Amino acid sequence: MEDLEESIRRARQAVDITPQDHPNLAGRLNNLGNKLASRFDGTGRMEDLEESIRKTQQAVNITPRDHPHLAGRLNDLGNMRQRRFERTKRMEDLEESIRRAQQAVDITPQDHPDLAMYLNNLGSKLGRRFERTGRMEDLEESIRRTQQAVNIAPQNHPHLAVYLNNLGILWLVRMGYSEPSSSTSRSFIRFSKP
Repeated sequence: MEDLEESIRRARQAVDITPQDHPNLAGRLNNLGNKLASRFDGTGRMEDLEESIRKTQQAVNITPRDHPHLAGRLNDLGNMRQRRFERTKRMEDLEESIRRAQQAVDITPQDHPDLAMYLNNLGSKLGRRFERTGRMEDLEESIRRTQQAVNIAPQNHPHLAVYLNNLGILWLVRMGYSEPSSSTSRSFIRFSKP
């Protein structure tokens, strides 16, 4: 944790000394936001998550619309809003996380190496909304987006197994299983191995 504290301290210093009109300010704000989110993950302190969201939102706000890192920053912001939803259960955070994830997907070129990750994240967020609301269209869209992630990820992609596992879970949910039977679970585990 000491290393993370030092990392946050240095990231704050970098943000503080960067002029408001400097082209690297958005990246530095985003980095600080990610570090604060990591500390939240370790400590559970809501102040860290709140500041993480503020810093990452600032980064998104000042990033030019045609900047190659905008999609990543939108994705980060969506993930942070989902973390807050998981903690507070406020639907507006989940809705905002879906909106940001959709924006990240929408602006990412089809041949970009991170598109599969953004699609998987969007699918996951839609799946969480289905769990909360029971709207079948969210489950269908979650499956569609996660399937897209699987389809475009190269066979040697380091997260392909995760995407396949997530897709399998969504199909089980769609079939009406709340908890898969032990035989289904065993066959699914064999399927999800890399």
